[in-house]
Amino acid sequence: MPKHVKYLVGLLAFNALSAIGGGVALMSGGIKQSAWTLRTDFRSLYFPGVILFAIVGGSSLLALIAVKKKMVGWQLVSVLAGLILVFWIVGEIVSIRQFDWLQAVYFLTGILVIYFSYSINIKDR
Repeated sequence: MPKHVKYLVGLLAFNALSAIGGGVALMSGGIKQSAWTLRTDFRSLYFPGVILFAIVGGSSLLALIAVKKKMVGWQLVSVLAGLILVFWIVGEIVSIRQFDWLQAVYFLTGILVIYFSYSINIKDR
């Protein structure tokens, strides 16, 4: 497996596990309302947890499977997963009106997913 493919697989796995775990924590109350989240338009963290779990985590998991199985359209699915994560982070920053270093990490992983998805030559797969 070429090096860039390994990086992409690792990033997608990290993003999927993080988003699915974070979504479960938000939905189950494992992450409590804080000063940051009280400023959002959401009355509870359940709905953002559903989005994080299903959309952000699900898209990364789907992309991971598509890349690993070399499915037709894997690049598109992977780029979309990266874009979804980037938009999630931007929306989160706007919603909570705060910035945390973890948001920078996830923003960067989303950008790297997009970059590696484009940088992998289909012939190398």
